[in-house]
Amino acid sequence: MKVSIRTNKLKKGNSYTVFIDYGIVNDSRKREPLETFSNKKDADNYKSKVQTEINNNSFIHVPDISFSEAIDEWMKNYVENNCEPNTAESYRGTNEKYLKPCLGHIPFKVISSPQGIDIINSYYHYLRFELENETIIDKRTRKEKHKKNLSYNSVDHHKAQISGILTYFMSCKKISNNICLNTVIPKTEEEKMKDVVIDDIENFEDDELYEDDEFITPEQAVQVINLFMNTDMMLPVCWAAFVGLRRSEIAGILKSKVDKSIRKVVIKTVRVRCGNKTIFKKKNKNKSSTRSLYFPSIMLKVIELDEKRQAQNKIRYGDEYIDSKFLCVKDNGEPLKVNYLSAHFKIVFEKFYNSEKEKAQRENREFNFPYITLHKLRHLNISSLLANGAYLTDVKSNAGHSDVNTTMIYTHNYTEGKKEIADKTDEIYKPLFKISC
Repeated sequence: MKVSIRTNKLKKGNSYTVFIDYGIVNDSRKREPLETFSNKKDADNYKSKVQTEINNNSFIHVPDISFSEAIDEWMKNYVENNCEPNTAESYRGTNEKYLKPCLGHIPFKVISSPQGIDIINSYYHYLRFELENETIIDKRTRKEKHKKNLSYNSVDHHKAQISGILTYFMSCKKISNNICLNTVIPKTEEEKMKDVVIDDIENFEDDELYEDDEFITPEQAVQVINLFMNTDMMLPVCWAAFVGLRRSEIAGILKSKVDKSIRKVVIKTVRVRCGNKTIFKKKNKNKSSTRSLYFPSIMLKVIELDEKRQAQNKIRYGDEYIDSKFLCVKDNGEPLKVNYLSAHFKIVFEKFYNSEKEKAQRENREFNFPYITLHKLRHLNISSLLANGAYLTDVKSNAGHSDVNTTMIYTHNYTEGKKEIADKTDEIYKPLFKISC
């Protein structure tokens, strides 16, 4: 980068604008004005100061653009060159739906300054508590409906995206620090209660006892699996429950990668949602997700059952049947899309869940069936393996986790395992420690 001065001829005298020259960027010369002075000496002094900072790698020049323009620059120069298509599409959706409408008009100099901390915090508050005050037209019913406030985790993704934008401009030496790291996402009262400290214990009444997070047992999982037997969702649900695969991995399984003779499947390819379409990726996002897995004999029986179902469907659909290289397909042979897996599971499960809940109410008994998603069947696989003595490192590799700490989270989820720990303590101390009441 070089610094230059341009003389501006005025009606009375001249003014002098100091420019920074970035050289050739995207096939064109890029120059930006820094400051304009009324006399040449001041301009020369400023030019020397800036050039010295550039030479010492300490020069910072916050561009005179809007936050919307900063987002576009980040998307073009960083995201498009470094991120996968589905990730870029996710960023693009957040930009167009939230970031640009809410923050896009604000000067980048303001939002990247300490003043931006309050602005971004207000943005978080809006997403968490004020969205429900707005209405939109439902595309399917054409009726007006209220928006939903975003969860803490969803807003955390927004925070990560804003932080990524500011980090990019830091790497370009255009801002000195990332103020987003000092912003805080607000919590609901219920979220605050989970880690609140009670000082006045004498006057405190516990209104709510927080139990362990809802967790499905293998017995309950079998009930759920039976809802999908002999349907196009049978294979996906069993892959999640019996092998612990993610939905993108399930949708991406190729028939050629399943070896029934040794009960082995290679998880290398995935299908992911990218905007309004599903794309096929020939490799996983990271090395740990690419793996060869042995699957249980119960899974082999499910695969063979689905093959029989598909053979019947070929006869049923005739020439309209689609021959696909993918293992998990609809009745007509069309590959299952990732959003279909989640949406169809939800429809079938909610019908069962509501029916069981109403039945329990009629019989005046407690209803304790957990509300689950397809992904929670993967959680069940990981947790139950750990609870039944599988090695942590083996489960980590099987699940495709890059960090063993991620796998360790599941050691806290299995209720039966927790009870066994208490029973083990009894076995150790009961013979030694006698208590008479």
